[in-house]
Amino acid sequence: MTMQLFLYGTLMGEADTAKGRWLHERVSQVQPATVPGVIYAIPSTQGWYPALLRGPGRVRGVVAECALERRDVARLDRYEGHEYRRKAMRARTADGTTVAQAWIWRGPLPKGAVAIADGDFLGWLANSGNAILNGRNGF
Repeated sequence: MTMQLFLYGTLMGEADTAKGRWLHERVSQVQPATVPGVIYAIPSTQGWYPALLRGPGRVRGVVAECALERRDVARLDRYEGHEYRRKAMRARTADGTTVAQAWIWRGPLPKGAVAIADGDFLGWLANSGNAILNGRNGF
């Protein structure tokens, strides 16, 4: 099946994570995009990862058209973990608006979470010198 995913962190090709590389092999098209919401950087002992929450503002990422099987989607849901829930969101691209699946944070933010004012998680990592979490839930 073909799915539109809104990616904003560790699954983006330019994040260069193991899971991002795995997903990129299944991507046929990528467009820069934004969705409504706010993004936080979440610290862990092995690096930082993002949390997208509904709210004011815009979060930057990409809409990726992916060829995925049901087991691939289940694998992505496991990778994201119980803290996230996959939901349909309206994403704004240069071509207009499309609906894409995105993983939304679904609980209280952990201690040490940092709000990213401009909505760009990978940009925040580059500017802060912090490392991205590269591996989670089996990857």
